[in-house]
Amino acid sequence: MKFIHAADLHIDSPLRGLAAYAGAPFERLQGATRQALQNLVRVAVEQAVDFVVIAGDLFDGKWPDMQTGLWTASQFRVLQRAGIRVYIVQGNHDAASRVPATLTWPDNVHVFAVDRPETVLLDDCRVALHGQGFARESETQDLASAYPAAVPGYFNVGILHTSLTGHPEHDTYAATSLDVLLQRGYDYWALGHIHARSVPPLSDRPFVAFAGNLQGRHVRETGAKGCLLASVEHGELTDVTFVETDVVRWQVVEINPPLDGGRAELLAAVRRALSACHAAAAGRMVAVRVVLQGASAVHHDLVHEASRAEVLAEIRNLANDVSEDVWVEKIVLATRPPLDLDELLRGRDMLGELLRCARELAGDPARLIELVEPLSTLREKAAWELHESDAAVDDPRRLADWLRQAEALLIARLTEDEA
Repeated sequence: MKFIHAADLHIDSPLRGLAAYAGAPFERLQGATRQALQNLVRVAVEQAVDFVVIAGDLFDGKWPDMQTGLWTASQFRVLQRAGIRVYIVQGNHDAASRVPATLTWPDNVHVFAVDRPETVLLDDCRVALHGQGFARESETQDLASAYPAAVPGYFNVGILHTSLTGHPEHDTYAATSLDVLLQRGYDYWALGHIHARSVPPLSDRPFVAFAGNLQGRHVRETGAKGCLLASVEHGELTDVTFVETDVVRWQVVEINPPLDGGRAELLAAVRRALSACHAAAAGRMVAVRVVLQGASAVHHDLVHEASRAEVLAEIRNLANDVSEDVWVEKIVLATRPPLDLDELLRGRDMLGELLRCARELAGDPARLIELVEPLSTLREKAAWELHESDAAVDDPRRLADWLRQAEALLIARLTEDEA
C-alpha cells in the first residue's frame, strides 16, 4: 500500500508585488502552484498510490472566481479515474469560514469535518485516517489532543494542520506538542502549515513530519519543494521518499567579491553562482536573489549611482546569458569598503561607538523586540516585501538581519570620503 502526504498547495496564490520587478516572468510564476499539483497527480498515478492526503491550505483563501475550484476538481477527477482517493483537512488559509463549500467535489474526495475529529476507515487497505479541519482561520485549540486513539489492526494516519510548538516564520495555529501526537498511538502523522519539510522527520516511529509546500512562492521558500511518498507493507511503514513537484525553484546566493577584486571578478563570481543554481534546478526555472556582501574594492562601484546601475544591469544580463530559465528576483547590496572592521569597532569615534551598539543590539533578541512598537508604525509605509512577509516585524532574526544591512550602509556612508 502506498500513499502521498502533501500540504500547503495554496492553489492560485496571488503573487502580489511582482509588478514592482521589471521583466518578472509573471505568467510562469502565477501558474506554478497549478503545475505543482499536476506534478503531484502525475506521481500519484505513476506510483499507483491508494490515496493522497492533503494536510491543509489546499487554497490560499477565498477563490478569486469559480475557475480555481473547477480546475482543482478536474485534477481530482484524474485521480478518480485512476482509482485514487483524496483526503483533505482545511487549514488557516482555506478554513470553512474563508472558503465556503460552494462546489461539489468528485466522489473520490473526502473533506474532514471542522467541528470535531473524524475517523475514516479504508477497509480494503486496513488504514484508519483521523483528521479535523479548521472552522475558522485563527484556530487556537489543540485539535490533536481530542483525536481518538488508534484503531487496532489498522495502519493509523493522523492528518493535522498545525504550528506544533511554534515556528518563527509562521503564525501559531492549532498548537500542540510532539508528546500529544505520540500519545495517540498512530503510525504516521501527516502535518501541514510549516512550509519547510521536516529533515530529518520529527519522529521516525511513529513517523511525524511536515511535508512542506508543493511549490515555493517567494524567496523565503527556497530549495526543492514537493510531497512525501509513503510505502506500507503488512501494516508497517517501510519507506518514506521525498518527491520534487516544484516547477520554479527559489534560491538565495551570497557572493563575497575578492577583497582587491574589481568589477570583472565580481561578475565572474556571479556567473558561477547563477550557473550552479541553474544546474541544481534540473531544468526548472530558478528565481535567484543575489546578495553581494563583505569588504571589497568593488564596493566603490556600488555606492555611486551611475556605476551601480551598470553593475546591476550586467548581473541581470548575465542571468539571461546563463539561461532563459534564470531570473534574478532581486540584488541586495551589503558590501563595504575594504577597511579593517575590527579596527573600526575598536575606534573611539562616533562610527566605532555606533558599530559597537549595533553589534550589541543584534545579539540581544529581547532588546530587538523592544523595537517592534516603533517599527510597527512604519509597516503601512513599507515596501510590499514587508507586507507579504510570513515573518512579522516582531521576528528577532529578521530585525537582526535588517540591523546588519543598516550597519553595512552606515560604514559605506561614513567612510566614503576615505575611498
